[in-house]
Amino acid sequence: MERIHVTVRARPLSAEDSKTSPWRISGNSVFIPNHSTKFEFDRIFGEDCKTEEVYKARTKEIVAAAVRGFNGTVFAYGQTNSGKTHTMRGSASEPGVIPLAVHDLFDIIQEDTDREFLLRMSYMEIYNEDINDLLAPEHRKLQIHENLERGIYVAGLREEIVASPQQVLDLMQFGESHRHIGETNMNVYSSRSHTIFRMIIESRKRTEDEDIGSTCDAVRVSVLNLVDLAGSERAAKTGAEGVRLKEGSHINKSLMTLGTVIKKLSEGAESQGGHVPYRDSKLTRILQPALGGNANTAIICNITLAQIHTDETKSSLQFASRALRVTNCAHVNEILTDAALLKRQKKEIEELRAKLQGSHSEHLEEEILNLRNTLLQSELERERIALELEEEKRAQAEREKVLQEQAKKIKNLSSMVLHSNRDENRDQQKKGKRRDTWCPGELSRQAVQEMMDTNIPSRASSIKPMKGSRDMGPLIPFDELVTETEVGADSPQQDENCSNNTLEDCTLPDPCTLLHVTNRRKVPLRKKSLLEDNELVEMQAEYEELLLKFETQRTLTDIQIDCLTRQLAEAELYSSDTYNDFSTSHCYRSSNYADKNVSLRELEAIHVIKQLQEKIKTLEAEKCSSQQNLNSVVELATEQNICARQKLEELHEELKSAREEAKVTCEQLALKESARVIDVTLDSEIKLSMEIQDIVSEVQNSRKVVDTLSSLLDEVFQSLSTIFDVFNDFKAFACESSQKQKLIIGNHETLYCHTRQKIADIENEKLLLYNQSIELRKETLELRHDAQNYEESLRSISKLQELEKEEFLSQIQSLEKEISCLSSCSLAKEKDNLRKDIEKTKVKLKETEFKLKSVIQEKTKLEGEKAFAEKEIKRLNGQNTRLERDISKRESLAVRRRDSVADRSSKVLDPKKSKGLASSLEFTMQEDYRKLEVLAFEMETTIASLEEEVADAQNEKEEAIFRNDTLTLELENLTEKLKISVAEFHVLQEEVACLRKRLEESTLNQQMMESSIKVLVQEKEVLAMQLTDSLLEMEEEKAIWSAKEKASIETIEAKTNVNKMEIASVSKALVEV
Repeated sequence: MERIHVTVRARPLSAEDSKTSPWRISGNSVFIPNHSTKFEFDRIFGEDCKTEEVYKARTKEIVAAAVRGFNGTVFAYGQTNSGKTHTMRGSASEPGVIPLAVHDLFDIIQEDTDREFLLRMSYMEIYNEDINDLLAPEHRKLQIHENLERGIYVAGLREEIVASPQQVLDLMQFGESHRHIGETNMNVYSSRSHTIFRMIIESRKRTEDEDIGSTCDAVRVSVLNLVDLAGSERAAKTGAEGVRLKEGSHINKSLMTLGTVIKKLSEGAESQGGHVPYRDSKLTRILQPALGGNANTAIICNITLAQIHTDETKSSLQFASRALRVTNCAHVNEILTDAALLKRQKKEIEELRAKLQGSHSEHLEEEILNLRNTLLQSELERERIALELEEEKRAQAEREKVLQEQAKKIKNLSSMVLHSNRDENRDQQKKGKRRDTWCPGELSRQAVQEMMDTNIPSRASSIKPMKGSRDMGPLIPFDELVTETEVGADSPQQDENCSNNTLEDCTLPDPCTLLHVTNRRKVPLRKKSLLEDNELVEMQAEYEELLLKFETQRTLTDIQIDCLTRQLAEAELYSSDTYNDFSTSHCYRSSNYADKNVSLRELEAIHVIKQLQEKIKTLEAEKCSSQQNLNSVVELATEQNICARQKLEELHEELKSAREEAKVTCEQLALKESARVIDVTLDSEIKLSMEIQDIVSEVQNSRKVVDTLSSLLDEVFQSLSTIFDVFNDFKAFACESSQKQKLIIGNHETLYCHTRQKIADIENEKLLLYNQSIELRKETLELRHDAQNYEESLRSISKLQELEKEEFLSQIQSLEKEISCLSSCSLAKEKDNLRKDIEKTKVKLKETEFKLKSVIQEKTKLEGEKAFAEKEIKRLNGQNTRLERDISKRESLAVRRRDSVADRSSKVLDPKKSKGLASSLEFTMQEDYRKLEVLAFEMETTIASLEEEVADAQNEKEEAIFRNDTLTLELENLTEKLKISVAEFHVLQEEVACLRKRLEESTLNQQMMESSIKVLVQEKEVLAMQLTDSLLEMEEEKAIWSAKEKASIETIEAKTNVNKMEIASVSKALVEV
C-alpha cells in the first residue's frame, strides 16, 4: 500500500502582488500568518524552481516503475492561470513534465537489454463531458467501456505505435493543435478541456536461441497517464459568457466530482463498503484505477499566492491535503498464457532435478529406512493402545450390566419399603382411638409377620431381629428381660457394623456396564483410505470415553446415595419394630425402665442418621467436583475435535491442489520430453532404446518396491505435502529476497559511484567559481578605486573651473570699470590691451576645453576597458566623434561670436556696448558648461545601459554555445546509433541468409529422416511416456519423502506424547474413582 504523492508549485508573482501576498512558505508547509490553518505536503516548490526539479521529485520514479510493469498517473491540478499547462507541456527553453517523461522513458528502455518493448500512445481530451480523440479529430464523442481483460478503456481511441521520443512529441504537438483553447480575462490562452496523454508499454524477455513465434514468456502491460486538467474558475473573475460560461460550468462540475471522489477515498468509504461516485464524471471514470486502485499516482498542485486568489488557493490546497490520505495498491501487470505457465514450471522442475541429482541417494535411503522403522514402531504402539482400550471397554460393559441389575433391585426394594411404611402409618392412625391389649393377638402377629415377610433376604441375613423367639409362647421372666436389654444396648453397635457390612457387601457396578445405557451418540463410520478420518475416530472415541467416565462416576455416586438412604430407612424401620415389639410384650414392666431403653435407642439412631447424612454430603461434594472436572475435560475434547476437523479440511484442500499440480506438471513434462526425444538423431535413439529397456526393468523393480511402500507413503503423504509447499514458498521467498538484496546492493554501489563523481565535479566547480569570484572581487575593487579617483579628479577640475569663472568675472568687472573711467584718447590703447586680454582669455578657454576633452577621453578609455564586445566599442567611438564634432561646432560658433564681438567693439566705443558684450560672453560660457555637464550625465547613463546590454548578450551567447554543444552531442550520439543499427542490420541480413541455408538443409534432412522416424515414433512415444511418468513419480516421491518423513516423525512423536499424557490422566482419574 502506497499513498498518493502530492507536490505544490507556486507561480511567480509580480512585485506588487508579492508585497501584498498573505501566504508564507517554510520548508514543506504553506500557511497564512496568524491563522490556524497550515498545509503540509511531500514537497513544495517556490517561485524560482524549474520544471525539471518538479519532474525529479516523483514523476521520474513513476516512469521507471512503468517500464517495470506498474501503472502510473501524474496530473496537474489548480485554478485557472496557475501554470498547469506550463508545468505539463513546458516551452522550448524549459521542457515540461510530458517531454521529460518521454525522453526518460526511451532512455530507460535502451538501457534494459534483457527485454523487448512495444510502445503505443494515445491523446484525448474531455470537452463539455465529451471525449474527443486529438490524434484523430474526426473521432468525437467516444464512449467508455469496461471488461475483465482491458479494464476501463475508451472505445474507438486511436493508439499509435511509436519508436522515438521525437515521434511522440510530434504527435503530441499535432494533438495540441486540435485542443480547445480560449481567451478569458485572467488568461489569454486558457485550456477549456482536460487532456490525458497516455503511453501503453508492453514488454517481454528477449529470446536469442528460439524463434520469435515460439516465445511463451509472460507479457507485462503497463499504462502511463499524464493528465493536464483544466483550471477551476469563477465567472465573476474570468468574465465568461455564452460558450465560455458553458465550458467553465462543465469544467467545474468534473473537478467537483473529482474532489468528492478524493474526499470519499480519504475517509475510507471504499474500504468500508460505501459508494464512491466514479461514474458521475468521465474524468473520474477514466482515472478510477489511479484513484485508490492499481497505480502509482502523483498530483502536482499549482497555486498562485496573490491576495486576490486566496480563496481559490485555499480550496486547491484542501483538495491536495485530502489526496495525501488516499492509498493505492500498485502491482506488476502480467498476462500469463498457458505456454508461459508451462515454461515457468519446466524451469522449476529442471532446478529441482538438478538439486535431486546433486544430493546423495545413499543418505536419502538411510533416512527413508529410519523413517520406516519409526513409523512401524508408532503403529505398534497405536495397536497396543487400541487393544488396551478395547479391554477396558469390555470390562466397563460388564460392570455396567451388574450396576443395572443392582439398580433395578434397589429400586424394587425401596418401593416396597416405602409402601410398607405407608401401610403401617395408616394402621396406626386407624387404631389410635382403640384399646390396646397386653397380650399378643392375631392382628399384631399378622402385621409383624407381614413386615418380616416383606424384608429383603439380604437385610434378613445382616439384621436379625430378636422378636421371632418371643412372638409365641409364655411370658419371659424379668431376669431374662434384663439380659435382653443389655443385648439391646449393644444393638446400635451391631447396627453400625451391619450397615458397614452392607456397604462392603454392596458391590458397586463397573463403569463399563453403563456403556449401552448412557451412550447417546452413534459411532461414526470409519474410512480406511485416509489417515485423517482415523484421527477423527480416535478423537471421537476419546471424547466418548470421557463422557462414559463422567456418567459412570455420576451413576456410582447416585447408587451410593441410594444405598445410604435405604440403610437409613432400614435402621428407622428396625428401631420402630423393636420398640413396638418391646412395648407389646413387656408392657407390664415398669414404665421408667422402658422409657430409658427407648431414649437410648433413639439417640443411637439419631447418631447413625447424622453419620449417614455427613457421608451423603461428602459424596455429593465429590460428585460436583467430578462433574466440573469432566465438564472441563469435555470442553477441551470438543475444542480439540473442532481444531482437528479444521486441520483435516485444510489438509484435504492442499492435497487436492498438490495432486492437480502434480498431474499438470507430469503431463507437461511428458509432452516436452516426447518432443525432445523425437528431435534426437537415429543413433542416439537406438542407444536410448537400449537404455530404456534397462530403465524399464529397473522401473518395474522399483514399482514393486513402491507398491510395498505405497501403504506407508499414503499415510505420510498428506503431512509431507504441506511441508513441501511451505519449503517451496520459503525457498521462493529466499530467492526473491536474495535477488532484491543483490539489486539493492548494485543500485547502492552505482549510486555511490555516481555520487562520488558528482561530488568531485561539484568540488572542482566550487574551486573554479571561488577563484572566479575572487578575481571578480578584485576587479570590482579596482574599478571602484578608479571610479573614486576619477570622481575626485572631476571634483577638483570643477573647482578649478569655478575659480577661473570667478577670476573671469572679476576681470570683466574691472574692465567695465576701467572702460567707464577711460577717456576717448586712451581708448585705442585700451583696445589693444583688451584684445590682448581677450586673446589670453581665448587661450585659457582653449586650455580648459583641452582639459575637458582629456577628461572625456579618459572616461571613454575606462568604459572601453569595461566593455568586452567590439560592437559596443565602435558605438562609443562614434558617440565620441559626434561629441567632438559638436564641440568643434560650438568652438566655431564661439570664435564667430568673439569675432563679431570684437568687430562690434571696434565699431562701437560706448561702454554700455562693451558691458553687453561681456555679459553675453559670460552667458554663452555658462550655457556651454551646462550643456557639457548634461552631455556627460547622458554619456554615463548610456554607458551603464550599454554595460547591461553587453552582459545580456554574453549570457545569450553562452546559452547559445551550450545549446550548440548539446545539439552536437546529440547528433554524434544519433550518428553512432545509426552506424550501430546499420552494422546490426547487415549482421542480421547475414544471419538470415545463413538461417535460410540451414532451413533448406534441415528440410532436406527432414525429408530423408521422416521415412525412418515414422516407424519408431509410436514406440518412442509409448516408451517416452512410460519413462517420463516413472521418472517423475520416482523423483517426486524421493523429494516428498525427504521433506515429509521428518515432519511425520515430529507429528507422530507429538501425538504419542499427547496420547501418553492423556492415558496417564485417564489412568489417574480411574485410580481416583
